[in-house]
Formats: sequence, structure tokens, C-alpha cells
Amino acid sequence: MSVYVYCIKKEYSYKSSIIGRSFENEWFRLDSDGTIMVKGTNRRGYAWDGCSPKMKIGDIYFGTSEAVLNYDTGQSKTYYASMVHDVFYQFGKEVKSFVSRKEVDKEFYNILKRDGFRFTKAYYYCVRALGWIWWGRR
Repeated sequence: MSVYVYCIKKEYSYKSSIIGRSFENEWFRLDSDGTIMVKGTNRRGYAWDGCSPKMKIGDIYFGTSEAVLNYDTGQSKTYYASMVHDVFYQFGKEVKSFVSRKEVDKEFYNILKRDGFRFTKAYYYCVRALGWIWWGRR
């Protein structure tokens, strides 16, 4: 069963370093200039589980912690990094022929760093070590 922690109901745009490639589906778009657009206006919004892994028992989540509030964005310091990372991992089967897992993990790192997350390196090393389990799985 999927565990969703977050749901965005507006479009979110991020300028990545993944350039020269394009992709679009109902949930996100990658433009050749590196712009990533998460389509939160689609259906009831784009939902994701935040930093993985985690599981839900009743109304309590157990697993990888989310970060404290980023006062500049009004969201957790892991919110945007986990969203961009998760949308690529969710559609890994469709994008892994032209976007590498390493590139996606690096964007996770870049956004965590941008948002002032103190444990950026630790979370990055974890996705590098364990991300292969989820990459292109769905």
C-alpha cells in the first residue's frame, strides 16, 4: 500500500542540470533546458511519500524522517527535493533510457542543499546506496 505524506495541487517548476532531453506525461515534464514541471494541477494533485522508505501503521508513519520547516518556503526542508526525486523514480521505467539515476539523485542533493537541510550529505549517500531498489520499479 502506498503511503502519501505530501500532495501538491499547483504546478511546481525547478531548473535542473538535466539538459538536452525532453519528456512529458500527465504528472511531470522535463524540458530540454533542464526545467522540470511537476503537474500538481492534474486530477487531485501530485502525491508522494516524502523521503523513503516509510510505512504507515494506523495514522502513524514510521521510517525516514522529514525535515523541519523551511521558513522561506513554508514547507519541510525535504519537501521539494523529495517531490522532484520521487516523480523521476515513479516514472523511472519511462525515463531511465535517457536520464540516469545518478543525475536524479544529484538533483535531490542540490535541492536539499538549496533549502538548507543540515543532513544533505547523509540523505544523498542513502539514496545513492539504496535507490537502485526503487529506480524503474513501477
